[in-house]
Amino acid sequence: MPKIEKDRIERAARIYASNHDAGLALGIAPGSFGRLCRRYGVETPQARKKRRREHWRGERRGESL
Repeated sequence: MPKIEKDRIERAARIYASNHDAGLALGIAPGSFGRLCRRYGVETPQARKKRRREHWRGERRGESL
């Protein structure tokens, strides 16, 4: 796997809507992108979507998160 700096991974995670797109932009597989994000403590696009979805569902149920 090519050496990719943390700032490039953070930027790709912010810009792209999926791990697949972010991985392609960096020239690596989506699974490798996810592993690098976990290694550097970066929230993946997939995790961001899941967090927002859970927050939205909680608001609809009247729960405060």
